[in-house]
Amino acid sequence: MSRQQRSFNPGEPFFLQWHITDRCNLSCRHCYRDKPKPDLSAPDLARVWENLLDLRKAMPQDRARLQIAGGEPMLSPHLFEVLDWAASAGLQTRMLSNGVLIDQQAAADLKAHGCAIVQLSLEGMAETHDFIRGHGAFEKVLDAARLLREAGVGVTFAVTLTKAGAADLPQLLDLASRTADRIGFHRLVPCGTGKGLAAEMLGPAELRSAFELIQRYKQEHPKSEIPLRDPLWKAYLTCTQISRYADGCSAGYGGICVESDGTVYACRRMPIPLGSAVTTPLTELWESRHMTGLRDRDELKGHCGSCPLSWRCGGCRAIAWAMTGDHLAEDPQCFFRPSFTEKLGWKALALAADLKSREGGG
Repeated sequence: MSRQQRSFNPGEPFFLQWHITDRCNLSCRHCYRDKPKPDLSAPDLARVWENLLDLRKAMPQDRARLQIAGGEPMLSPHLFEVLDWAASAGLQTRMLSNGVLIDQQAAADLKAHGCAIVQLSLEGMAETHDFIRGHGAFEKVLDAARLLREAGVGVTFAVTLTKAGAADLPQLLDLASRTADRIGFHRLVPCGTGKGLAAEMLGPAELRSAFELIQRYKQEHPKSEIPLRDPLWKAYLTCTQISRYADGCSAGYGGICVESDGTVYACRRMPIPLGSAVTTPLTELWESRHMTGLRDRDELKGHCGSCPLSWRCGGCRAIAWAMTGDHLAEDPQCFFRPSFTEKLGWKALALAADLKSREGGG
């Protein structure tokens, strides 16, 4: 293998996603968690924290953020201690939550301990959301969003794009413009509890239609903050741009995930274990064979392997793995099928970007 690598998009901060507990108060139909995992002791959490800091110091990105996740992180007795650690280290911190347990006091405490943003899962409007997460969950998310914003904590709605939720997109975008600070989208990865939900995934044409709707809304409402981080956005929106940087899928490049028991993954939705953050330096795991393999987009297979935009996009490695068992397989939801002439043109741009990278040493 050539194991070709590039620097990742410098505009994206490095992220440390830390699942500090596996406990959860909901049983969502599409959850990527499977069998329960133990939580670490306080001393082991402290070891993992020092390990995360060491990795952060070794990363080239100017910015970094800590994403505290679960389970439901509000159920961890160590949540506010971890937030204090992050604040002391100068890391921007966000929490990934279902929102159900956030009351006025919790919102105030999150603000006091330096949590800048809470990402609240929102699967659709009331009927869709409650079908997936349980009766009454939709109203509790909206209550949590209101209380957090009143306390001075930013709110992001995180939407999983499914067949059911796609029908609610216009209403969701309008709702977010009134009740949240931003709204982001990611695709369903059929793994864990949600392993049997492949039929709920959008097909390539359906996904493109959803992207077009979101993009139109973003253009028509320039004050609405809608980050476009899915790898396929790179092909859809910026296919004619050249760059010496890798972009798109962050697996192997943009961050790392530590589970509640200390297990380390390149991506939480692609649970291929790399080792333990309790016993092994993350700087060592970062250079493991699996991680370095993910960084060589020339090793991708199928349409992703022959695509001239593989270094701008890379497809979603988690979805490829979930659907085929091969993390290097093509992204089955990709709608980008350029003509032969377009392929030649974009291949030329990609080669120019590669030459620019080699000349600049970046």
